[in-house]
Amino acid sequence: MPAALEPHVLPAALENQLRAACLDTLARGAHDGYLGYSKFDALESPVVRALSFGWWPLRLVWTQVVTRSLLNLRPLLRVRKGVNPEAPALFARANLDCLALGSPDPFTGRAVSCLDWLLAHDASSQGGFHGSCWGYHHAWQSPGFYQPPGSPNCYMTTIVGGALLHGHRVLGRAAYLDAARSAADFILHDLRVIHEDAAEKCIGYVPNVRANFRVININALAAAFLAEVAALTGEPHLTEQARKLMTFVARRQTSYGAWHYTVDPRQSLVAHDNYHTGMILDALQTYERATGDTGFRGCYTAGLEYYRTQLFLRNGAPKWTNSRVWPHDVHGAAQGTLTFALAGDLDSATRIAAWGLEHFYKGDGAFAYQRGRFINKRFTLLHWCSGWMVRGLAALLLAQHRHTLPAGA
Repeated sequence: MPAALEPHVLPAALENQLRAACLDTLARGAHDGYLGYSKFDALESPVVRALSFGWWPLRLVWTQVVTRSLLNLRPLLRVRKGVNPEAPALFARANLDCLALGSPDPFTGRAVSCLDWLLAHDASSQGGFHGSCWGYHHAWQSPGFYQPPGSPNCYMTTIVGGALLHGHRVLGRAAYLDAARSAADFILHDLRVIHEDAAEKCIGYVPNVRANFRVININALAAAFLAEVAALTGEPHLTEQARKLMTFVARRQTSYGAWHYTVDPRQSLVAHDNYHTGMILDALQTYERATGDTGFRGCYTAGLEYYRTQLFLRNGAPKWTNSRVWPHDVHGAAQGTLTFALAGDLDSATRIAAWGLEHFYKGDGAFAYQRGRFINKRFTLLHWCSGWMVRGLAALLLAQHRHTLPAGA
């Protein structure tokens, strides 16, 4: 993986539109210092905190009310914009992809700025953790646990760690690899082992939480990240841990090629949703590329076909879940663009990107959040909207560039 690239020519006019949107989004992110609203940042509001009375069910209700509201309630509730580490991680990856397209300026400087910011905001000192780690800048209440601002989690650590690894590969900076290797220790030693046997392993989302909240995609991301670290450091035990985590993920695939968000579907607010499926597929591909282990190829192939046929409409619009079309979420369009670009299916990636550009792009380097059946959410959540879309667009432009290179170039 990726599969052999299909015959594909990106129309010049569309390529120019995608490139312009990508470059404008990268420029705006840098200009704004990656400050923005986040999807689950309701608890940054002093009003919400006061009305929650420190009780977790009310914190969860308020978080979901602000997240699901048709209007952006954050300014009214005095939510402060912040730098979610996911934003500089995504913008760093996109800048590094654009760097591979040609001129080093301004992409090198922007990528270094993002990656150095991430190094400076390592959360490992907050709780005596074994290695580098990252979390959301805001407090977060999920159905399974609560995290104070800055508390690290597996998801954010793998997203940031993956960006650092890519920064090391492209820019050759040892500090990025050192931090990523340190993050592997956080994953292996600070996250609860919920289940482990000779063949498979499942870890928890956050440290210091005893709930059996077995989230499938974070185990896939952890497996891919450990495999990438091992490929650069040559540590067999990291590869072994990666394989056990990925075996857990593969064995939870349904007979028709899908995954639930959690092993117990009753613990989750979503079913077979769009972007978590894409994340698992990207993780499977990353794992195989890093290890050379083709044992999960059938899992990937079945999952990719399910993703293509059941989680997108024929025109490229992202479905919310396999059984629910609305709302069309920008993260679904971004994830589909990224996943199919990495898979070498440039026709699907281009169709999804074109739909996303037409329906989500507001101009001036900003993407809207969601399109509903009757009402659209036109506000921007920086990492969720613009961060993921620019990551997908840059990956597509790079894949197209490589596709058109002469053989052997």
